[in-house]
Amino acid sequence: AVALGGRILGSERKLRTMNIHLVRPTVPGPVRGDAQIIRQGKNVSFVHVNLSQDRGVTASATLVFAQAAASNLETSGAMPLGLAEPQSVPSMPHVPGVVPDFIKQVDLRWLHGSPPFSGSETAEFGGYCRFRVPAGSAEGVVALLDVWPCPSLSQLAAPAPASTVSWTAHIVEPNADLSDWCYFTSKTVVGKDGFHTCAGTLFDGRGVLIGYTEQLVAVYG
Repeated sequence: AVALGGRILGSERKLRTMNIHLVRPTVPGPVRGDAQIIRQGKNVSFVHVNLSQDRGVTASATLVFAQAAASNLETSGAMPLGLAEPQSVPSMPHVPGVVPDFIKQVDLRWLHGSPPFSGSETAEFGGYCRFRVPAGSAEGVVALLDVWPCPSLSQLAAPAPASTVSWTAHIVEPNADLSDWCYFTSKTVVGKDGFHTCAGTLFDGRGVLIGYTEQLVAVYG
């Protein structure tokens, strides 16, 4: 959806926000993408993208592309201080059937909190992440925001199905350098009636906030 939206826009504007609804599971096989420019303003463009397969639409997304505007006001979240070095933290192992295959593209290292299905009392964690093969741009930031699981899964004692219903991602630094370790922290804001809202922030190797994410996740456990 991100790549297709950028291609149809064909400008120097950078992806700043995406909101996507996961309508039904995407299964292995061809996926059709349809994109439409909703509006192009002086500084901001809106693009709508539908992804579909034989059964119908699988995902519907609205992407916001923008060019930098002059401003004297800047504020940003701060990365926690005194964290252990990434090299001192073990990598998360890939467990077939439990850990999605796409996570193999990223080295995840849990720093605090608990991994999924560990029976934790809290739904909050933080850790390091880095692509195993260097990647960059806004698409790379989106991928690192998406690769982490819902913190609520840490409270389950055994694997259970879960599915993202809607996802919003804000790309603060579209040109972020992702060659170094990034730090990600996430917590569940509220979980009730089988639906959990979680929010997370992503910092680059310099401690600069480069992305923010919020998801609504259905947890069937």
